[in-house]
Amino acid sequence: MKSPPDASREKLAQVGVAEENVIEPEEMKILSDPIEIRQTYFNLIKTAKSEISLIIATPNALRRNLSGGIIDALRDAAQERNVKVNLVIPAYEDQIYAATDTFQRFGLMPTAQNFQIKTILPMTRQTHKIKSTFLVIDKKTSFIIDVKDDTKQKLIDAVGFASYYNSKSRTESYRYIFETIWRQADLYESLARANKSLKEAYEKLKLHDAMEKEFINIAAHELRTPSQAIIGYAEMLKQFPDRSKHYEDAISRNAERLYGLVTKMLDVARIESQTLKLDKTDIDLNEKIQNVIKDISQQALVDSHKKVSIVFEPKQPITIYADKARMFQVFANLLNNALKFTNCGNIIITAIKDDKANEAVISVTDSGTGLHPDILPHLFSKFKSKSDKGIGLGLYIAKSIVEAHGGRIEAQNNVGGIGATFTVFLPLPD
Repeated sequence: MKSPPDASREKLAQVGVAEENVIEPEEMKILSDPIEIRQTYFNLIKTAKSEISLIIATPNALRRNLSGGIIDALRDAAQERNVKVNLVIPAYEDQIYAATDTFQRFGLMPTAQNFQIKTILPMTRQTHKIKSTFLVIDKKTSFIIDVKDDTKQKLIDAVGFASYYNSKSRTESYRYIFETIWRQADLYESLARANKSLKEAYEKLKLHDAMEKEFINIAAHELRTPSQAIIGYAEMLKQFPDRSKHYEDAISRNAERLYGLVTKMLDVARIESQTLKLDKTDIDLNEKIQNVIKDISQQALVDSHKKVSIVFEPKQPITIYADKARMFQVFANLLNNALKFTNCGNIIITAIKDDKANEAVISVTDSGTGLHPDILPHLFSKFKSKSDKGIGLGLYIAKSIVEAHGGRIEAQNNVGGIGATFTVFLPLPD
């Protein structure tokens, strides 16, 4: 015997009515038992075969779903049964967050690609009035849960009643609502990402603007000092020609300082405009380091009367493909930096080949005051210096030159708290 719906179809077919126009009998249930509501909620998720669309009412409801195992059930559906899961989580106006941030915070971020999460921000203040969570299963079943008290921590204490519909037409209506909210969530997340990018860009712009102002102030001060000295000694030379040797030496010393400052600023301009050019050739690395030591030690140690020994004992021949002048600049900067903070003791320079990494490793280790904790994280940035000498451009330029050669530079305080070590890694020719 045919069931009444089957008999109805047969009769309608006989009179020419298409089957797709037949309205299925609607199954509808109103549930008021919290335990039955929770069980039905779980059962629908566990029996989903192709798609789950779920809007969780509030952030507090999300916490209940997390602690009550609903999110785990959704994740199992996606990962174990390959069910497509679309989850929307609203946030209050004063609690804006991305959905993924929430799940990452709880350590529950789904890994399945078919589990998508979005956040929508309803323009409403936090309230304990009834909120509705609704679920659509396989595009044919819908389940609406009304919350009577959103402050409760457990689902069975928070829910009021629920409506269950097994009707294609009604579920399509709910699905249309879901898809509308889903598109709004897409827009919200796009706007949130754009807003975040704008904030980051604004912060970078502020930082850049501050650094530009700092550059102008520091440059003006640093350039003014040797310039004024040159002018002053030139005037003294006119008035007291008998002391010409003293004034000429002072003028020469300040002119060299002025030239060095201008050179550094031009290098910074080239680096930041990406116009720094390298004239590469094969270089004997050990010879280059020895030349730097010879030039720097003769001047720096005599001028400062420091009791510092510079030790470099090459272990093996090393050839690099680099710009001679720029490499001299890098090692001169590191050695000058070590001398600046070392009053007595040793500065040990080493250069070795790392055949496994195919790179030369050059270290400059001093026995000075070490790197200040406030400076260490920003050591290779512009204008970062605790010294009263210099403007903090040398290490920034050195790092940029090393990186332009495909290498890297690192710095750390020595074990034991005495001195610091700078290490340069440069690629070896193939």
